[in-house]
Amino acid sequence: MNIGILGTGTVGQTIGSKLIQLGHEVRMGSRTAENEKAAQWVAANGPRASHGTFADAAAFGEILFNCTAGVASLRALRMAGEANLRGKILIDVANPLDFSHGMPPSLAVCNTDSLGEQIQRAFPETRGPACRRWSADR
Repeated sequence: MNIGILGTGTVGQTIGSKLIQLGHEVRMGSRTAENEKAAQWVAANGPRASHGTFADAAAFGEILFNCTAGVASLRALRMAGEANLRGKILIDVANPLDFSHGMPPSLAVCNTDSLGEQIQRAFPETRGPACRRWSADR
């Protein structure tokens, strides 16, 4: 299966590497196609690994993982492109942590909303557990 990973951090690299070990093709996406962390990850993971932009990874994947920083998730998903997300399963593992005031971080989204709900409102044609819940609440 072709899987797109949005984000080049530890979470995205760990999930992507395991999926490759399980026999999947994985494309890691970032803001730019020349991302050094993504290139190093590809070199370490062999021919089933590739990288490009968020849009490249989203177009490639049959299933997508959002592994971006939670405060940047909506921006990254917009860069991935609504058409590239449409109808695909989006597994959101982002944490909406705000480090702008130092440690410990606070939640950027909480109480009456969630990052998953914000993603679903912005991209209603994606599929996933949070998406089904929010759609049922409409």
